[in-house]
Amino acid sequence: MMSASAPVTVQMPDVSELTMPQPDPLVEALSLFASESSGIAARIQELERSHLERMETAAAKLRDQIAAHLQNQHRAEFQSGIQVLREEFEERLRLATTEWEAERQSLLNQARHRNSSKLAQEVEQTEATLDALQQKIQAMLDDPTVALSRIMQENARQQHLQAYLKGLKFDV
Repeated sequence: MMSASAPVTVQMPDVSELTMPQPDPLVEALSLFASESSGIAARIQELERSHLERMETAAAKLRDQIAAHLQNQHRAEFQSGIQVLREEFEERLRLATTEWEAERQSLLNQARHRNSSKLAQEVEQTEATLDALQQKIQAMLDDPTVALSRIMQENARQQHLQAYLKGLKFDV
């Protein structure tokens, strides 16, 4: 409570305070805003740079994975192609071998047939020669004027022809 007897003093502002310009409250706020916005812009640029680095790293990693996958896929396709070619080659080889063996057997049979007919002729000729030689030897034995050495030569020839004939008959 105030007493009625006490004088009331009112303080009056100093003239210097009234004439001095007061700082504008918007200037300070604008300065703070500019400072904060440049900080935010710097952080945004840092985030963009960091994001770009991570994207480049991820892209490089993805490229490597794709390259490895494609390489494995091509390797598998290559191996599969080689296997198909190998199977085709082996099948062709089997067919060619079968054809070759059939032709070989055919030629061998033809050769045996030709040889057997030639061999049969040779056997007949040798038998005829042996018969003629045996008759000649018999005639020589009956003739006392023929030398014994001559008879022995013809007898040796007969033995050679008989051995030859046995060999021919063995082959038949």
